[in-house]
Amino acid sequence: MLSKETTLISIGDFVDVYQKLKQKGLAKFLSLFHLQASKRVSGKWDNYQAASDFWIIPELQAYWNQKISGNSAVEYEEYVAKKYLSEPKGLKILSIGCGEGVHERNFAKHLKNSEIIGVDLSEKRIQIATEKAKDEQLHIRYFAEDFRKLDLLKGSFDVVLFSSSLHHFTFLSRFLKEDIRPLLKNKGYVVVYEYCGPNRLQWKNRQLQQANVLLKQLPKSYKMFLDGSTIKKKVYRPGLLRMLLVDPSEAPDSSNLRNAIHQNFEIVEEKMLGWNILHILLKGIAHNFLDSTNQTKEWLHFLIQREEEFVLKTKETDAIFGVYQKMER
Repeated sequence: MLSKETTLISIGDFVDVYQKLKQKGLAKFLSLFHLQASKRVSGKWDNYQAASDFWIIPELQAYWNQKISGNSAVEYEEYVAKKYLSEPKGLKILSIGCGEGVHERNFAKHLKNSEIIGVDLSEKRIQIATEKAKDEQLHIRYFAEDFRKLDLLKGSFDVVLFSSSLHHFTFLSRFLKEDIRPLLKNKGYVVVYEYCGPNRLQWKNRQLQQANVLLKQLPKSYKMFLDGSTIKKKVYRPGLLRMLLVDPSEAPDSSNLRNAIHQNFEIVEEKMLGWNILHILLKGIAHNFLDSTNQTKEWLHFLIQREEEFVLKTKETDAIFGVYQKMER
């Protein structure tokens, strides 16, 4: 039986499908669907484009940098490299679910003598990552594969990195215990920048209520979808059926992510990033907030404040940055 905060099919599913059809066309949209779950996952990320997701907004990127490093211009890779990985010896780093490789490249620029390996299921994204590393003359090895199928030496890594990838795995506590801890050296680090909200993105009612209150306050020009003619009128909880059809790996155990990490590693530092409201409010309309006008900045600051108030009141966060350490038990 479904809970009151779980939706099987929602109106938002039809809105989302309509927008994707307009952006990508029928043929490309249908190419996302495969009978085999693993192919649906890789197919989604082969075709993924962050055209209007909230993390593309520079003002929000600077805000998260400030929360993590204390400096809006310092990204977390530089912060971690200088604070925790400053030893002159070469380090060995594994990035799981690396996508197009931006995080490995950022680490490589600050850790010159390190061996960095990036792994992702999407062949297309690995190809892009490989080309960009080559263009920037960075020695990073990339593999389009499930990392568990690679011949990785146990106890050999100084750092394992998850950037918006850990929440795609199931049974997280067991996964971290059986698949990640063995790869790390003693006192090795796990670095995460992760979604840790409701499983399968089944937003809580109070999240939806607050997001919709704020959506009504936004000027029309900030509520336009990418097609330039359709207005976002309501924030919906995505339907479970669509979630499983498009990407069965999406957030199966995300609400347990923090506990799973704490059960397997010592906390070195952990920071709440929020995302409870901005993530769902700005989905599909984030491109309207890319300019640097005073009006846009004022609206973003207003929305950030409302989210901070929500996090403070509920003591919940849908995203964390954390550095954790393997200690022999």
